Amino acid sequence: MKKQIQKAVLSYAVFRPESAVVIAITIIFVGLSLLNLSWLPGKWWLWLLFGLVGEALILLTTLRDEDLYKQVMDQMFRREFDVKKLRSPDLRQKLSKALEYRDLIVKEIEREEDSVLDDHLSNMARGLEDWIAQVYRLAQGLDVYQHDTVIARDMETVPKELAEFEKLRHDEKGGSVREELEKTIAIKQSQWNTLKNLRDTMAKAQLQLENTLAAMSTVYTQVVLLGAKDVDSSRARRLQQDMTEQISALEDIGATMDEVYQMSSKLEYRGGTHADE
Repeated sequence: MKKQIQKAVLSYAVFRPESAVVIAITIIFVGLSLLNLSWLPGKWWLWLLFGLVGEALILLTTLRDEDLYKQVMDQMFRREFDVKKLRSPDLRQKLSKALEYRDLIVKEIEREEDSVLDDHLSNMARGLEDWIAQVYRLAQGLDVYQHDTVIARDMETVPKELAEFEKLRHDEKGGSVREELEKTIAIKQSQWNTLKNLRDTMAKAQLQLENTLAAMSTVYTQVVLLGAKDVDSSRARRLQQDMTEQISALEDIGATMDEVYQMSSKLEYRGGTHADE
């Protein structure tokens, strides 16, 4: 996202009205000077140099404009982590709350003027991007799971199918039919185990999301309380460490969620194929 923001700011610098005026004036006067008009002062290369220097100054001042950078970052942040993409009202509310905490924390960090804390607070501000990214990833996974009709159907039907196949195996004395039943039961059992694992993983993800919101609230409160008494930066370091631990926990549960969800989809296909046979 940082690279995208830099590209957006650079693009704005190139295409801003002031830049267009400088480029236009440069082209016009370079062209006129090449016609050797007696009333036009300066050589063509002086006008070209004027344009290059002017454009360089515009680019430099734009890239150093912290307010513009923050404005672009906020716009891109909201577009990248769009609450409206989530179908679940509860998850939309949680993501909105996380974004709100992020905004409040950033404002408090920017308000601090203690130079001793600057490095720690700057690292914390950058870490908020990763934090929100992981929250959004988790919310998306939960949203997909909650609205996945195939998973919901399988959670209800697979245990019943497994019990039916086991009953058929009990009644079947032997032969090739029993062998096929054994294979089908093994696949169905694996599918059911994976579905249960997915259900448990999603429950953990839901709890982790709640824990993260609570941690964000705590970080915001602690940032507000940061002051001159923390000149040793110990509290800032602890806050940064707590944030890193939360991000790591979100990454772990997100990776597990993706892995289990993919496995569930594969087994759903295999289970369905054997059931049809």
